[in-house]
Amino acid sequence: MDPFSIRTVRLVLDQPGHPDVDDIAAFCGEPLFERYMSTPWPYERHHAESFVGEFVPQGWATGDEWTWAIRDSPGEPLLGVIGMRLRSGMIGFWLGAPHRGRRIMSEVVDAVADEVFARTERAEILWECVLGNVASMRVAERCGFSFTGAAPGLVLDRHGRAVISWTATLRRGDDRDPKPGWPI
Repeated sequence: MDPFSIRTVRLVLDQPGHPDVDDIAAFCGEPLFERYMSTPWPYERHHAESFVGEFVPQGWATGDEWTWAIRDSPGEPLLGVIGMRLRSGMIGFWLGAPHRGRRIMSEVVDAVADEVFARTERAEILWECVLGNVASMRVAERCGFSFTGAAPGLVLDRHGRAVISWTATLRRGDDRDPKPGWPI
């Protein structure tokens, strides 16, 4: 599949590229990534180069994963990344520390969910995060995902092990209002 961009009211989602490597390396080197993400650790520049040069283009080419850079506007610096694994139905995302607290990710997750449901036959989108990642949980809650519990996650940690994760789903046709039942 050819990559496509998405525009929201405030943001643009487009392809991460070589100009983003230093920002990706810096953001993914933050200690929260060691605790909550499955990215390599320590995260180094060559990991970011491989991400934008191999992983992202391959995901689009095979149709297995759509990955976008999040920006304030075209050509602006990277704020974070969001991706949709189409085979598993799993959405994943992160923001660089300086950009958190602006409700960016809720806006982006809503836009990506709209595109997934419009462009695919997927009946639901899955979300999970390592138990304790309250910021990620709040995004899923605000976007109308329904909490399904704590269980071994589908996304393995950097050592190939399942970790206990909060899980949720967003089904095609669900309203996007927050649902009851979230743990915190």
